[in-house]
Amino acid sequence: MYLGVDYYPEQWDYEFIEKDLARMADSNINCIRIAEFAWHLMEPSEGVFNFDYFAHILVRAKHFNINVILGTPTATLPAWMAKKYPDMFSVNEFGIKRHFGGRRQACLNTASYLEKNDIITEKMAHAYKEHTNVVGWQIDNELGHETSDWCYCDHCEKAFQKFLKEKFQTIQELNERLGTIFWSQSYNDFSEIELPKPTIPAQNPGLFHYLYQFRAQTIINFVERYSKLLRKIVPSSQIITHNYPGDYYNKAQNFTDISEHLDVVSLNNYPVWGGLEKPIEYGKIAMKLDQTRGFLKGKLFWITEQLIGAQSHTMMGYLPRPNQARLWSWQALLHGCNHLIYFRWRTATKGAEQFCYGVLDQDNQNGPRYFEMKKVFEEAIAHECVLNTPIVNEVALLYDPNNIYAWKIQPQSTALDIHHEHFRLYQAFQRINIGVDVIDIKQNISKYKIILLPVPMLLTKETIEILKIFVQNGGTIISSFRAGIKDSDNSVYFNQANPWLELAGVKAYYIESLATSRSVGVQCSFSPSKHHGTVWRDMLEIVENNVTSLFNYTDEFADYSACTKRKFEKGEIIHIGTGIDEESFWIELAIASATKHTLNYTMSPFGVEVIMRGGKRFILNHNDKRIKFEGKMLNPYDVSFE
Repeated sequence: MYLGVDYYPEQWDYEFIEKDLARMADSNINCIRIAEFAWHLMEPSEGVFNFDYFAHILVRAKHFNINVILGTPTATLPAWMAKKYPDMFSVNEFGIKRHFGGRRQACLNTASYLEKNDIITEKMAHAYKEHTNVVGWQIDNELGHETSDWCYCDHCEKAFQKFLKEKFQTIQELNERLGTIFWSQSYNDFSEIELPKPTIPAQNPGLFHYLYQFRAQTIINFVERYSKLLRKIVPSSQIITHNYPGDYYNKAQNFTDISEHLDVVSLNNYPVWGGLEKPIEYGKIAMKLDQTRGFLKGKLFWITEQLIGAQSHTMMGYLPRPNQARLWSWQALLHGCNHLIYFRWRTATKGAEQFCYGVLDQDNQNGPRYFEMKKVFEEAIAHECVLNTPIVNEVALLYDPNNIYAWKIQPQSTALDIHHEHFRLYQAFQRINIGVDVIDIKQNISKYKIILLPVPMLLTKETIEILKIFVQNGGTIISSFRAGIKDSDNSVYFNQANPWLELAGVKAYYIESLATSRSVGVQCSFSPSKHHGTVWRDMLEIVENNVTSLFNYTDEFADYSACTKRKFEKGEIIHIGTGIDEESFWIELAIASATKHTLNYTMSPFGVEVIMRGGKRFILNHNDKRIKFEGKMLNPYDVSFE
């Protein structure tokens, strides 16, 4: 089990290397991650290479029995390169070229940039591959983060045209499938197609959807290119990974397809950052971790940056409370991380990350964060066997990158938050402590008993057929509003019934956006239970005999259902036509579904997470106050082992 820190020795005087490594060895640290931003150090001028600095680090780290993850430095090109090859810089949607001085400013479709990446990656791999304490390679750094997945330069436009040629056999096919006849958008040739940029009032949603796919494919191509390059050079014992930034619902990326080119997946896990006044809700952190585990079909993952202190480039926010970093570390370990690296060893005094607080403060003393790290490492080592056990769940939440893109292009409600709509279905099972796999919709679902299908606006007929078989075989599917209206071109199905609602035994003629300030009442059909619908509502009309209305609206649409259940052969489909806010609704639904499938669950207070791993039970208190659970008092931010 690798437990360690991110280390940037180039920021400190040379004399600190030996002191730092010795200090790490005394702190249960057995792995460091280095070199990811050090291109200039390895190639100070074009064609002049020097790999001695990090070779020395590797030798001294081995002396102290410390393993190393090496990061290829391609996220931060050197100044000499920026000056000589200005065409490398990406361009934003308004045509403004990005500038040197930050990170990830380069366009991933620029030939000159890729050629330089090839050279530095290949030479670096040859220089360090024989060091036996090198355990892995990280490709680049947080690809697509901070809007770097979007570029509108001439290189990207040509690549986009080529991408479309491969998707459509002819320009006539593109025109037909994307409906370009409207607003006189028809093209005579692929060369006429521009990258969709801001216009009046909006771009063609079909073409924009393929732009999302193109941006995602650009990053897939980049990772595949450097995974293949490294694998030809470095030993098979050295893993190849990439560190995902974690904001999965706001990226033009397909993380499952990227992951197919990696040996293991890695995450940079920041429950709070920048100017945020409070951390991300603990359930959403859990969903992110479960989704990371799902990228490689449930394989355990690395965390290459785990928060230990407050984080900021410019604006400071919430300070993690004592033991809260330990709590978040254990949450990550229990959701599938089996190698954990803290960001960072020592807080910088110069440069862009002076207020990204690490294990050590700028005073270089062993403070509270240092001892919190040591405690986590001691506990993790004691539970290493448990933390390496596979995670097996019987509930899965399905997401589709193409569906997420479609919602980002046409949110339809000012209240729509696509991340939260996925969490809306996940939260209840997390609250009753039933594990959930968060997986790409294209993965095999036959082993599960319950499928969660959040706002599946874009849903292909092929996928619907797979879901139909799942239900026929006894599974339960819980789906939510605006389902099944679009096909793979981001076009609305024509001249036919909605294919998903047809399977659910309902139709929705009346639909309404509830926007940010509105809500509607929903009343249970067989109890006094009342709730509120938000964001959107489909007025569901039952069209099959084996469908039951569970909830109806309480206004002038009281004759229409807000939630229905259809028994379909051995299984059932529960469809919710609105964004019900009350957590109690979802918990009741989760308990009923779990009971039907004889799944064990544990009720716990909000903020108390109960996780079983390897026959042991772990209790995490995410609350800022003491909580009583099963007769035991849990301290704020406590982790209890049973």
